[in-house]
Amino acid sequence: MKRLVLTLFLLPAAFWGFAHEQDSVVQAINQYIQQVREQWAVPGMSVAVVRRGQTLLAKGYGVKEKGKPDPVNEHTVYQVGSVSKSFTSALLAMMVDEGRLSWDDRVKDLLPDLELADELTEADLRVSDIMTHRMGYTSQAATYVPNLGYGREATLKMLCLLEPEYGFREGKHYNNMTFLIAEKILEKVSGQSWEQLLQERIFSPLGMTSASCNGEGYLKSPNVAGQHELTNRKDTLRCAQLRGDSRALYWLTVIGPAGSVNASVVDLARWAEFHRKGGINAEGERLLSQEQMDYLHHGVVIDEQDADHITLYGQCWYVEQNAKCRIYYHTGTTWGHTALCVFIPQLELSLAILVDSDVPGGARFAIMRRLIDLCLGLPDTDYSTLALKKWLNRRGSSHRRISQFAYTKTRPAATALCGTYTKEAPFGDARIYIKDNRLYIRIGEKGWVHRLQHERGNRYFFDSNGHRFRATFNLASDGTVRAFDLDWGHGEDYGPWKRQK
Repeated sequence: MKRLVLTLFLLPAAFWGFAHEQDSVVQAINQYIQQVREQWAVPGMSVAVVRRGQTLLAKGYGVKEKGKPDPVNEHTVYQVGSVSKSFTSALLAMMVDEGRLSWDDRVKDLLPDLELADELTEADLRVSDIMTHRMGYTSQAATYVPNLGYGREATLKMLCLLEPEYGFREGKHYNNMTFLIAEKILEKVSGQSWEQLLQERIFSPLGMTSASCNGEGYLKSPNVAGQHELTNRKDTLRCAQLRGDSRALYWLTVIGPAGSVNASVVDLARWAEFHRKGGINAEGERLLSQEQMDYLHHGVVIDEQDADHITLYGQCWYVEQNAKCRIYYHTGTTWGHTALCVFIPQLELSLAILVDSDVPGGARFAIMRRLIDLCLGLPDTDYSTLALKKWLNRRGSSHRRISQFAYTKTRPAATALCGTYTKEAPFGDARIYIKDNRLYIRIGEKGWVHRLQHERGNRYFFDSNGHRFRATFNLASDGTVRAFDLDWGHGEDYGPWKRQK
């Protein structure tokens, strides 16, 4: 067994020893990318492969917008989603390098005004805890709060109102909004915003000239990919372009340090290479110590494991160990874009994949795993077809909670819904009214107005910034409406808006 493993480890060096072998690998992965794009109905995607510091592939496949001829290329900008988390953790590591904070610092000492629903977590929360998804919140809790028009401050306050459903530091439950705590710490110790730090500490030194932040940065980029939503109709995949409010660009801005970096695949590959080389940029300048790089890449909590592999989560990097190699990666998904950023020190390999569709991870991972097999000279495995079959056979999941109010078949009169409903800060008042024979609701910090439509019984819905919110109204026996409760999307219970008397 040891001889077999040693042979596998030595294969890459021999396999990449000749130019024609390298060319054959590039040709093979290029063809496979085309297959994946067609199988998953992807309008456009860009891929970059770097081996030993040499760019072997940097190319666009398909188009920016479905139905239009303008092609994507290696410089097309996409939203990288949760890959942004690795940028935020690197900025914190830079602060540690400079002695401005320690990973073991109590968050309460750094942010005295931060109050959590769970006092024990509040008292012992460390900087090292906030980005490893172990604070006990349900997965994705508060993720859709920004879609209702709330900013970063209000969103963080709402998260802090939630009682954790799991023990502190017990298991991994993925959450975006704890990264707003990381942002506050960065601002406190540096005196600069997260956006300023990204530009000065990472984008500029790494030559990431296409990179930007937030919805505004995405819109300002001259070469951007459109956003598309994947749909499945009787096992036929189609992508529809997202437009206007459905692109959720306000959400992209608010989520900030958890998911709002925009970049081309060339620049994302630079980010992967920076990590593969242990904190050194292309000019040989060290931006982050090896000690801090090792800390970022060290697995902290188990994400998944089976007989073939184990995957841990560190400070915003997944660390997968399988029989072939150890892989460091992070994925990303926004409204209409997906990403995968990978580096594999053992193979001296970096990979970046950006897609202008919210296609499932199986498509991106298929390319990654096929590339690894090609590097190791292993037999072909069609990971994409296997992943597609599994995805088509998946079972949907339902929300754990829709409302604290019971569903009734009684539909209240439209006029009975009208009025002002109150809720304490940071939620604010909501107003329901009729205009041109249609119901509208004005709600959220931004005061956005949405069409309120009937679903069934005492349940209504409205769409805001790319997300559908459902409202359940509480009816008295005489038909008057007392309050309404929102389904936030992940079981959060913030309580109802109560009607003013």
